[in-house]
Amino acid sequence: MERAITRDLIVHVLLFSTHLLKAVNFAAELDCLLSLALVACQNKYVRPVLTTDTILDIQNGRHVLQEMTVDTFIPNDTKILDDGRINIITGPNYSGKSIYIKQVALIVFLSHIGSFVPADAAVVGLTDRVFCATGRKLMTAEQSTFMIDLHQVGMMLRQATPRSLCLLDEFGKGTLTEDGIGLLGGTINHFADCDDPPKALICTHLTEIFNENWLPKSDKIKFYTMSVLRPEESSMPVEDIVFLYSPDF
Repeated sequence: MERAITRDLIVHVLLFSTHLLKAVNFAAELDCLLSLALVACQNKYVRPVLTTDTILDIQNGRHVLQEMTVDTFIPNDTKILDDGRINIITGPNYSGKSIYIKQVALIVFLSHIGSFVPADAAVVGLTDRVFCATGRKLMTAEQSTFMIDLHQVGMMLRQATPRSLCLLDEFGKGTLTEDGIGLLGGTINHFADCDDPPKALICTHLTEIFNENWLPKSDKIKFYTMSVLRPEESSMPVEDIVFLYSPDF
């Protein structure tokens, strides 16, 4: 008897499935828009300006999640114009390199879904893809982190356009140092050889690429380092180093 009642109820509800699905989708979209508006109001986000120019100009950008987990978050500027589209960032561990490039990607993404963004001002060029090779993998993945990075970078090199944003975080560290230098140097050279390369943010500890002439001399490449305050005396403990969490342009 109960099964018959349940079956009849299901049949009756399915008669209105089209209308119910429309109502659910409308409620979900409304919930998303209200959530974006609430977060923007609570955290003082600003309305970004989207442009057809392939540029990116962010003033005092912030990471949407990281700023909620720390007492003080240091905002950073980002400016990628027609020249210097390949940005190589170095710095010690815990200096904020990964957070910086991820905050840029999140601001670009939020701009394209119609959200306000965590910054004082932002001019964002229309972006067709955001490629990420950040050394992360799912626990269920059957490939190593290095192999996943290779696949991600390969897709990046094949499909990136001048309107793409490419993030590389410590690419090449999962193998021998010499091989990692060659892979990273080859990737940067590929971007530099493009007439109109994508916007690229590249974090690395492989500073050997600067010493062995692995990189071409090109106006398309800019170099930054994350600022730190070092103790005046080398004998002072490492704990006295102060991270400023800001790229030195």
